Amino acid sequence: MPTNRDTLELLGRRHPEWQEHAQRWRWLLDSLEGGERYRQAVYGFDRRGLPVRNLIRHKREYPDPREAGSSSPIPGADPFSPSVISPDPATFATDDDYELRRARTPVPTFLAEAIETHLARIYAREIKRSGPKALEAWWQNIDGCGTTIDQWMAETVAPLLLTLGQLDLCFDHPPAPAGEEIETRADLVRLGLDACVASVILPENMLWWRLDPTGQRYEECLVLERHETADGPETRYRQWTAEGSTLYDESGTVLAETPHPFGRVPIVRVFDRKKPRCRNIGQSRYEGIAERQREYYNRDSELILSDTTQAHPLLQGPEDYIQPDGTVPIGPGWLLPKKKNVQGGQATYEGFDVVEFPKESAESIRRNKADIRDDVDRDASLVRTPVREAVAQSGLAKLIDQADGNNRLAKIARVLAQAERVAAEFALMVLGDGPPAAELLAGIEILYPAEFDLYTADAVARAAADFQAIAGRAGALPTCEALMLSRLLRLCLPGLADPQYSECEREIASYVEERSRARKRDGTAPYDEVARRDVFQDINVI
Repeated sequence: MPTNRDTLELLGRRHPEWQEHAQRWRWLLDSLEGGERYRQAVYGFDRRGLPVRNLIRHKREYPDPREAGSSSPIPGADPFSPSVISPDPATFATDDDYELRRARTPVPTFLAEAIETHLARIYAREIKRSGPKALEAWWQNIDGCGTTIDQWMAETVAPLLLTLGQLDLCFDHPPAPAGEEIETRADLVRLGLDACVASVILPENMLWWRLDPTGQRYEECLVLERHETADGPETRYRQWTAEGSTLYDESGTVLAETPHPFGRVPIVRVFDRKKPRCRNIGQSRYEGIAERQREYYNRDSELILSDTTQAHPLLQGPEDYIQPDGTVPIGPGWLLPKKKNVQGGQATYEGFDVVEFPKESAESIRRNKADIRDDVDRDASLVRTPVREAVAQSGLAKLIDQADGNNRLAKIARVLAQAERVAAEFALMVLGDGPPAAELLAGIEILYPAEFDLYTADAVARAAADFQAIAGRAGALPTCEALMLSRLLRLCLPGLADPQYSECEREIASYVEERSRARKRDGTAPYDEVARRDVFQDINVI
């Protein structure tokens, strides 16, 4: 029988890979959410006791060391503590350059924009699904709240999976209502307890785990949960095993024991990509965009402070005009008098000068911001839309690049399709109260799109016209021209299925061969004299 000491030791376990990556996961989620969460997030404290945030503090923005004894961490340093109400950042912006930057700098949303752009393209196409009837019914209500599989994947699973590079999916029967006694299978059906409820577990809440020898499934794990009670949200811990789950409170007291018949832990971790030096940690393909988002945020704040400072120039004038209280007397009508000096019978006046601020540093920051924005676009395979004559064009209008963008979207679609298939397999396990039969698994088919219409209508029309013009002149070199037209077809129409490409290439080869035979039959020379002369001239130039 485990003692309370053993239970507390269990609740205090943290996996080494969790300890290494937990803060990074929280930062990635803050970058996705943006707004006040990103502005107020704290990732520890520096050597002087001040919070470490996404906005980096300059050396000159630290309090005077002579006042260190009377200074304290900024109120609301942990704004998400239930006992602390975070103040508005502008509260401290009046006499602190760092807080001024933090209060006035808008949080960029590069990460959320890139993920939303990619997912909008993927889920704009039809997702084809087929499977057993029980699975098709579950796809219409995957969490007991009427959420469909399309909504769950597009709005919850996909953004989190792509942001974090990994996500834990949990599948279980719904809990029994309070006061209800479950004695027979009919009671389960009557109360809807034979259904499957899917949920997500953020990586930061999967505190500890033990994998099987293959590294593919959990043998045991410890999950942090937040439960709503009459006294507000409280922290709970749930230990999962192949036989059931046990719920503990923070003191180690057992609150509930729930056996299950699944024969394995009903939690699976799906990945975008795995980190090569970790066994159970994913790699986000959007992490570089999150890094650039933070750098842009800091540079934007420095530019705001620079522009604010330069908007209030410094005045340099005679020293004896300055009063003991540090003020300069101003006459009626805001007239600033000049000091009169009389020496040797001549009167001179000391002028007032405005101190000009150097502009080069601010311009450098502006150029760097533009470079960062371009880097983000390249990471997301975004390009600016072509400018048409007599049409006003926004500098922020973007399209997904046709060549690289289609390949990137196809890879993301394969990741999402694999995650959805794993979810379907676990749902069948819960619905059948055990590992599903092989024939049921073989009947699951989930097809995500592999081709995406990324060209504009004008670009498609131009490409079709150019392709037809090239094909119309074919026949001189049938083998070479068939290969070149096939390659051009793949560039113009990426993402088609292999049978479609094969059919198109056969059609091209047949057409070019027929053109070649027609040339020979009509006695038409492959090239006229002018074309031959141009070819030899190009060769001589080379």
